[in-house]
Amino acid sequence: MKLKLVLITVLAFGCMAHAQGFMSNLSLGVGGQGIFPAATTTKDTANITGFPTTQSTTDSVGVVVGARYDFGRHSALDASFTLNRDSEVFFNSYQTTTRVQTNNFEIIGNYIFRLPSNEHVKPYAMFGGGMVRFGPNNDFNTVGTPGSQMKPAFDYGFGTDFKINDHWALRLQYRGLIRSDPDFKLASSDPTADFGTGLKTHVPEPSIQLVYHF
Repeated sequence: MKLKLVLITVLAFGCMAHAQGFMSNLSLGVGGQGIFPAATTTKDTANITGFPTTQSTTDSVGVVVGARYDFGRHSALDASFTLNRDSEVFFNSYQTTTRVQTNNFEIIGNYIFRLPSNEHVKPYAMFGGGMVRFGPNNDFNTVGTPGSQMKPAFDYGFGTDFKINDHWALRLQYRGLIRSDPDFKLASSDPTADFGTGLKTHVPEPSIQLVYHF
């Protein structure tokens, strides 16, 4: 009986130590993120208008929440979630403009490589990918009703943590996101009712976060 009690006690302390070791490498951040997508333009060869089709996204600001786990000397894994609202604006080859307002949810995972640093300034580079979900609301003027859509995304970036004290830091980060333009399932054989260029877009996403280290 005593041996079992000792084993249980040792196991409990081992689990607590493991948990403390895990938590000591974990940090959580929350802040604001700018979303500034580039426009995409393509020549529509399916008709004879001679005008290009252009899709652009309005700039916006979102809320970003992230979790980061450090392992090894120079490596970390990061998962971030961003919520924002913007509008997709499509100018077709018949010079007609349609618009869809959408609520977006980004979930992105990254490998973090830590660059040479000191106690107070900790720069890093990152790359990874994830998904962007486009959820149209009731603000649209398209011929058909736009539907929700998910698009894969790839990203790269860099940033720096500025230490405030043993638990708090300020994070400045730049992320370049590469994703496909959404068409909200409105692709049509009728060019006057079509939506979307179907091209990939580069989205600069600078952010500032307040970070808590356990």
